[in-house]
Amino acid sequence: MRVVLAAGQYAEWPGPLAASERLAAGWARHAPDDQVILAPVSDGGSGFVEVLAHALDAQPTPVVVSGPSGQEVPAQFLLHNDTTYVEAGQAAGRHLAPDVLEAVAAPPEGGAAAAVTALSALTSRGVGELINAALDTGASRIVLGCGDLASHDGGVGLLQALGAGEDLADLPAARQRLAGTTLVLAAATELPLTGFHGASAALGTEHGVPPEVTQRLEETLGLLTERVNRILPQRKDLLTGQRIRPERTDGAGVGGGVGYAAILLGAQPVVGARFVIEEIGLADVLPGALVVTGGVAYDWQSVHDGVIAEVARAALEVGAPSIVLAERVEVGRREGMSLGISGAYDPRQGEDLAGLAERVARTWSPRR
Repeated sequence: MRVVLAAGQYAEWPGPLAASERLAAGWARHAPDDQVILAPVSDGGSGFVEVLAHALDAQPTPVVVSGPSGQEVPAQFLLHNDTTYVEAGQAAGRHLAPDVLEAVAAPPEGGAAAAVTALSALTSRGVGELINAALDTGASRIVLGCGDLASHDGGVGLLQALGAGEDLADLPAARQRLAGTTLVLAAATELPLTGFHGASAALGTEHGVPPEVTQRLEETLGLLTERVNRILPQRKDLLTGQRIRPERTDGAGVGGGVGYAAILLGAQPVVGARFVIEEIGLADVLPGALVVTGGVAYDWQSVHDGVIAEVARAALEVGAPSIVLAERVEVGRREGMSLGISGAYDPRQGEDLAGLAERVARTWSPRR
């Protein structure tokens, strides 16, 4: 039997590759003769560079960039076949400023202004430094993977690192730096920058930041877009004649606005998990296999987008059965039927990922 492990990020593991290795170890305990193929998938967030390096058999190059609080942090870029891949989370991930983010989520009474100040002090500058390093490779295409970040600066730090200036007055010059280079934004979410479903609103729904904080952040991002609109010439849609508003583009809100900055620089936003699946050639190994995917939660959101949904769709297209191994299963079999998902499993009390995989293997790969 052939099994493809195409899982995403789990909370207890540093990245999709480590989690997939643990799942493989558990599966092998019951079915050592099965051919298990490791094909971890990132949505553009955690593990983006690592997953691509694994699939493409390429070696990342280490660099040092600015972290969200200005500290130096180690990062990597991956050069392969005239494309350089960079991961925004390595420079500005939430794990690099946990104390600030914890304080912002639970500010003292009357402390909204201080919380906004603390969060606004976090910068995406290191992401711009990663793009600078990618430009130095001379590659014709740069792919920026981006998920949740600590910074919520609308990508201002990124733009400043590329020469836009403190007040962004030189933004046209920063855009010119990427002339002749194709920039792709592999976004973990399709959030716009502003609005009821934008980046600031998502801090409340996904990370528990109170409304008095998210409203002030929304106002700040609104002022940023007004400033940018004064600096850059307005473009219109050739079909509708309507003004193109980058802040409303799908993916502009990812990474607290890093997506917006990338789009201002000319980036083409794409669905991160779908991009990775295509880039690693996952469809080539799916026919005739049992496809195992998973992540932190199998819920209403993951049925519609993200690693689980995209892997399941890829399996469905080639007629391969797929199952989900998640830390939490919050929807039933009916919700996954349209994706062709045949079953979903979560750990029992005291059971880790390896134990979960071993138990599921007993059902799907019974010994003869």
